[in-house]
Amino acid sequence: MHIGLLTTSFPRFEGDVAGSFVLGFARALARRGHTLTVLAPEPRERIAAPDFGPAITVRFVPYVRPRGLARTFYGAGVADNARNPLAWPGIATFSPMLAAVAARELRACDALVSHFGLPCGVVASMLARGRPHVAVLHSADLHALERLPAGRVLARVLAEGARHVTCVNASARERLCALLPDAFASRVHVQAMGLDAHALAASLLPHAEARAALTLQTFTLLTLARLVPIKGLCEALEVLGGQGDLEWIIAGDGPLRAQLEQRAVRARAHVRVVGEVRGIDKLKLLAGADALLLPSRKLASGRAEGAPLAVLEAMACGLPVIAADTGGLSELLEHGRAGALFDPTKPNELLATVAAARLGVAPQTIARAREIASAHDWQLIAERYERWLQ
Repeated sequence: MHIGLLTTSFPRFEGDVAGSFVLGFARALARRGHTLTVLAPEPRERIAAPDFGPAITVRFVPYVRPRGLARTFYGAGVADNARNPLAWPGIATFSPMLAAVAARELRACDALVSHFGLPCGVVASMLARGRPHVAVLHSADLHALERLPAGRVLARVLAEGARHVTCVNASARERLCALLPDAFASRVHVQAMGLDAHALAASLLPHAEARAALTLQTFTLLTLARLVPIKGLCEALEVLGGQGDLEWIIAGDGPLRAQLEQRAVRARAHVRVVGEVRGIDKLKLLAGADALLLPSRKLASGRAEGAPLAVLEAMACGLPVIAADTGGLSELLEHGRAGALFDPTKPNELLATVAAARLGVAPQTIARAREIASAHDWQLIAERYERWLQ
């Protein structure tokens, strides 16, 4: 099957973290014998489209000129990039450009998949013309549909042109169904993105060896995330900064990086902000840390987490997870059965939860976390999407 994949985020080169889960999705389908043509926004950098093998062809979609104004996508993500007015021209121009390129480049495709409902899901639904189309909604695009004046109309256009629509958690499914007539509910499903769970776990270094390589001396928290407000990192740093016998490694990049580094210095906290990590460096961190911390929060706008890939990666590796009880995190951790949850509005709960993790995590919690991660293996998820695309 030749599948056209429309997305607003996709790796610009091997190892790029932008849209890495969309690449994982594409590779999983390619391993099942399908070919994919991917349409993604043109990056500001003048680089060639990446080569991810003969089964995946990437086409960059130009959408604003001069190219230096291309500030809408990549980096912190559309939702956070849009805080800068310089990103707004791209929001207005990308949809018609994507539609024009898709009409030309995806004409011969047997089926369509759209990642992010706005604008990709709407555009793909308008171009499907009887072909199977599966629309994949994440957290930020669903939040935008809820807030836009024409959100209900756009949600219906998307659903009418898609045979199936997936949301990353049950709460997101309920919110989408609330925007649609009841007749569409049967085609809306819950499906988080996946990972190569077994391969990841098999690649890990022994815990002691990884800690020695990283020169870790005390209990170590790890965060893998974009450094943006929804992750709640600045707020957590204010709480954890005074814990002298605790180390916290924050791996990622984004607009809050400088602020986090400055706050860590002022708090005299044992915090390392190490930037984006990939490959063996990421594996060392997953193997050497004592727990993954994701202190996300619900923003004033109502936007909350979906189903972060970093949490699934930690679960697959047997790394205990400490996460805020917000958005899809509580669902992913089965309300505490597969990880520790705390109320992000109560600083003392974060301290108590970290303190409890230092005393040890029950083996059954780690075992359940591994089971959940295994259920999100790309092989299983790809089979499901393959059926939906028939």
